[in-house]
Amino acid sequence: MVVIIAAIGLATRGGDAPTSRATADPVIPSVTTPSASADQLGPLDQELVSIGQKGVSIHRAGGRRKVVALTFDDGPSKDTPSILSILKQNNVPATFFVVGREIQAHPEVLGQEIAQGHQIGIHTWDHPDMTKLSSAKQQTQIVDTQNAIINATGTPSRLFRAPYGAVSPSVIATAEKNKLLSVLWETDTNDWQRPDAATIVQRVMSQVSPGTIILLHDGGGDRASTVAALPTIIKELKKQGYGFATVGDLVVSDPPTASDMSVDGKGVTE
Repeated sequence: MVVIIAAIGLATRGGDAPTSRATADPVIPSVTTPSASADQLGPLDQELVSIGQKGVSIHRAGGRRKVVALTFDDGPSKDTPSILSILKQNNVPATFFVVGREIQAHPEVLGQEIAQGHQIGIHTWDHPDMTKLSSAKQQTQIVDTQNAIINATGTPSRLFRAPYGAVSPSVIATAEKNKLLSVLWETDTNDWQRPDAATIVQRVMSQVSPGTIILLHDGGGDRASTVAALPTIIKELKKQGYGFATVGDLVVSDPPTASDMSVDGKGVTE
């Protein structure tokens, strides 16, 4: 496998479904002042913030351990409980990059994610292309989503994933300002296009390697194919000897190298 660090145009970047949710000037309602602080830092948080202060996004871990991270974007949604049930049955942790305004519709789901040992990351308030926003609007997208996460769980997130994988030095700097590690992905299932379950499984298994961060979706549309594919993905990865970790646990235990990071795009495999 050859890893290529590249800036990829939004039209070809993949990773998220086209959406009409975002606007150039999103209207974001005020949220309740959280009781917890977004600046709270535990030992794991400190490690993630330290990696995030390098001015880069990561797209995988270092590959020294045969462990991968399953990640789910665009939730919470009606399909998230089904995904949580499958993960629980298989004793597999995952990371959920949540959309702020979707939290308002499903606040109890985030508590369930935390209770099951999963990790939550910020995926902005209403899914805009962050590279097209001013620094002030980028900040609002992140802070309001962070506050919604804290209100729902009592715990701040230390991870950020830009919609569409659309990052720039400015976007990464905003994440860094908020003590967040910018996380992209290496394996893109393109499940937002709703292929059948077998295709989603094949895309994972053909791209996986130690340290891979795998992109799936639990929101943004009907995720029946993703739900159907997930048990087989887990079974086949376990059969090949892979373990599973949250993004935070994976990158702290297996730190990314310079080739696992970029300043303006994500890694892709050829």
